[in-house]
Amino acid sequence: MPLLLLLLASGVSAVSCSPNAELATKPNVILISIDTLRADALSAYGCPDATSPNIDALASRGVLFEDVTSSTSWTLPAHISMLTGLTVSAHGICDERLWNAVRVEGGPDELPLRGEYLSESLGRAGYQAAGFFTWKYLDSKFGFGQGFETWRRVGNTVWADGPKRERYLKLVAERKTEELREWTTEEPLAFDQQAPSANLVVDAGLEWLDQADDSPFFLFLHLFDVHDDYVPPSPFDKAFDADYTGTVDGRNVSSPDSKINGGLPKADLEHLQALYHGEVAWVDSQLGRLFAELERRGLTEDTLIVLTSDHGEEFYEHGHKTHRTHLFRETTQVPLIFSWPGHLPEGKRVAGPVGIIDIAPTISAIADVAPPASVSGRDLSGIMSGDQVNEETAYLSELMVFQRGSPTPERKTAILLRDRHYIRTVDREGQATGVWFDRLKNPLERGPGAAFGPGSPEMALFDELLAPIRTKTQLQRSLAPKRASLFTELTSGDAKELAGMGYLDGDSHVEMQDSGRLCLDGCFTQIPDPKTDNSQ
Repeated sequence: MPLLLLLLASGVSAVSCSPNAELATKPNVILISIDTLRADALSAYGCPDATSPNIDALASRGVLFEDVTSSTSWTLPAHISMLTGLTVSAHGICDERLWNAVRVEGGPDELPLRGEYLSESLGRAGYQAAGFFTWKYLDSKFGFGQGFETWRRVGNTVWADGPKRERYLKLVAERKTEELREWTTEEPLAFDQQAPSANLVVDAGLEWLDQADDSPFFLFLHLFDVHDDYVPPSPFDKAFDADYTGTVDGRNVSSPDSKINGGLPKADLEHLQALYHGEVAWVDSQLGRLFAELERRGLTEDTLIVLTSDHGEEFYEHGHKTHRTHLFRETTQVPLIFSWPGHLPEGKRVAGPVGIIDIAPTISAIADVAPPASVSGRDLSGIMSGDQVNEETAYLSELMVFQRGSPTPERKTAILLRDRHYIRTVDREGQATGVWFDRLKNPLERGPGAAFGPGSPEMALFDELLAPIRTKTQLQRSLAPKRASLFTELTSGDAKELAGMGYLDGDSHVEMQDSGRLCLDGCFTQIPDPKTDNSQ
């Protein structure tokens, strides 16, 4: 039975097909998405710590792309891009606040999501599909799960278990603090957002394979343990900095009262990175278990495995930590490995920019099925086979940065080329500035970069590069099917869970309206305050 292992997030709809000769020639697909994994945290991408022996072995059996960019620096829009092949501006989901603005007075009438998921196009070709994920942003409430017979969140926490979640929210609403305290004592893992879950995702995937029929399958696995806080299970917690004696323990990294800041002593910062690498090694160990089980079942030769990430992580390379505030390479450069023994080259490394938007069209081409309707990405299969060269292609990354209480975001747009990387920021007043890096002279993009502003040659060049990207994106968005029907209103419990991990600023409602423009041009505009609006 052919197997195409493709691990990333997608959607939900029933698919069934009787096995036939044509289907028997198609690979199974497993897509693995390791949340928050920057490329250089893997040994295969140059990490000095031995973080990833199993992923390195996967790369040795396949093709590794050296210069891969995400469409943004956080989970929700990146996974939509990964599974649809569309940039953020093309699929239209740049911020989770949209779910609290739709149908609110002044807000958009419908969810602006567009695109078709890879799972849907594979389903039409006879694939059975299942996905297992571990974080809120991949929930069906955010549009995921289309084309999957099974789309399920797994984990130990109250948020990953429906009955526990309802019990918890009820106790909170009724202010039954004593009962909550007893529950946390009896079942501490249920309240630990950092409890390891990679093993549970692998278990769920293997259990699903036990009941899969003989038609080809698409399995998506989302592994969240690399995300902050950095608390790898033993022995990975001491794997790379066993002699550390300081007070940094990897917890409380992104909370408002965190002691993790730009003035952190070198030994503490290195320990923080060592804990992050420990989480990578823990996830790698669980993937090793998956790969070994696939080999035991005789699936390896029939399987295309695709491994990637949604975004990276900052450790003060440019003065910041974690992610979702900038588009520097530490948060947008991710791994991308394709492995299908006997069908793809082994041990090949490909230089030059590619992107996570290329995953869906490439998998479609390898599986010989029609790709999702309208994609921004390109098919990389010819580059892997050697029939094509990796020609210069400009890749777009986008980010909206809101501040608490402000309905107008700061807009960041990055354009990645083989020799240059431009990052433009438009502030809340509409003023544009930027920085750029010469990637030939400074491949690691160290330092602040060269600044540019309005009227400069660099700003003119940025606008020149962006113009054809904008035109293509508008066309791709117009051709992509509308998915407004996937809108589901978020509850106070949803907001509470997101706020618990430092997202959404704890706000359940915001005032914003749809400008009708692409995200990169400012899709959100502030709703005028009638008390101060003098335009009438």
